[in-house]
Amino acid sequence: MTKKKKKIAILGCGWVGNALKEKLELAGDEVNCLSRDINMDTLVGFYACDALIIAIPPSDEYLDVIEDAYFSVSLNEVLDTQMIFLSSTSFYDDNELIKEAEELAKIKYPDTVILRLGGLMGYDRIAGKYTAGKTVDDGVTNYVHRDDVVGIIERVIETRVKDKIFNVVAPKQTTKKEIYTQNAKQFDFEETHFSENLSKNKSFSPEILCDVLGYEFKKEDVKDFWN
Repeated sequence: MTKKKKKIAILGCGWVGNALKEKLELAGDEVNCLSRDINMDTLVGFYACDALIIAIPPSDEYLDVIEDAYFSVSLNEVLDTQMIFLSSTSFYDDNELIKEAEELAKIKYPDTVILRLGGLMGYDRIAGKYTAGKTVDDGVTNYVHRDDVVGIIERVIETRVKDKIFNVVAPKQTTKKEIYTQNAKQFDFEETHFSENLSKNKSFSPEILCDVLGYEFKKEDVKDFWN
């Protein structure tokens, strides 16, 4: 049976968005990267799509851009567009902007799927690289490999799941001290130093995501992200 070609729009084609675009196009879908020029993208019909992924980083215009995107989708009277919003586990740290963005998304379209991403890692994003030589607090990691973020978004689109909130982190985590030290030796950069303090960050689980989507992580263990 031939796979039906979907029309996908991505608002925010950065490190994750570009990788997602390439993967979806390889699968035969039409993918359009949207700019912040809402009017132009609406004019050419990019918002008339099967799924819209909002993958923009927080900024001063964050809420305005999100609201404009939802409004543009609402103008489409034919397609039932699936809305996927990439949020962050910083939601649990009382990040007010992230909380407001999620609330806005749910108000505008209650069926929005919210993916609360942990720390994005893999490829040239190496845990410990940017703290080399510095002193930081130790604590649990909540990382996820980019390949799995892309794979999970693909599965969300494929299953047409709606009105869900998922924590997106690898199943097997570790401590910052362990992974930073491992990577410093593997990639030959200066080690990070650790204070006697422990950060109060919480540990998260992707169990609900795996159960609902039937998803199996490609990179289960953060210690294997760069192998």
